[in-house]
Amino acid sequence: MPNEEVNAKIEQYIRPLTFPVGVKISKDKDIPEQYRRPTKLVGHRLNICQGVNMARRYGWMMGFCQEEMACPLSIPIFGFCEDPDFVTRGEIIHPDFTATLEAGARTQAAQPKAPVGSIGSILVGPLSRVDFEPDLVLVYGTPAQIVRMVQGALYREGGAIESRFSGRCACSQEFIYPYLSQKCNVIIPAQGERLFAMTADDEMVFSIPKSKVEVVLEGVEVTHKRGVSRIPTPFFGLRMKPEFPKRYEMLAQFCGLGTEEGK
Repeated sequence: MPNEEVNAKIEQYIRPLTFPVGVKISKDKDIPEQYRRPTKLVGHRLNICQGVNMARRYGWMMGFCQEEMACPLSIPIFGFCEDPDFVTRGEIIHPDFTATLEAGARTQAAQPKAPVGSIGSILVGPLSRVDFEPDLVLVYGTPAQIVRMVQGALYREGGAIESRFSGRCACSQEFIYPYLSQKCNVIIPAQGERLFAMTADDEMVFSIPKSKVEVVLEGVEVTHKRGVSRIPTPFFGLRMKPEFPKRYEMLAQFCGLGTEEGK
């Protein structure tokens, strides 16, 4: 399905506030000229979450390799190097996020990572503009919008999307887990993305791997047409009979509203 068609369906049925983002994960370290490199754009490295937000808010096409990435936590996540021993021991997590070093080590071990040397560069841009077939599509939205994506993803096969949350390094769940597993994923953006990339407190992310894009969109479209679950939410409260304080009754009678059922 062409990018423009995928984008149009997401815009029609999900209506996200920002552009859906196409992601290309490549072994090639070269970044095409039409993609902005942080060091050339702003004169310093950026976090990849900042690049994603530039893509979805500004409409920019951004390119990242190891030399463009600022966040030290993301370098091993994208397979640019191995985790050093002090990281695997949990020292980068304890005591800020866990009560013990052992708990920190378990949290670190649960984090998805790309095999070392498997990624050379990452390209991100508005889905409607990118010139590649995306390996991933990222959709940012409210919980109501993200649950519509979940419903679409489960329409054919049912079951559940079993996302995992560790409260940190959301890029591993946005990029690496769905890319390696070819499974859709729901992500709660972590603190770093909110601090540096200005992702809003009411935003979540739905990540769709290439192999699932058409399936998800079919499910979103069909479930929308069924009419039960839509964006915007079809509140039943809009059809309810209004009730007013007792003191309004005299004015209601004066206006000829009466009290009969249906008036």
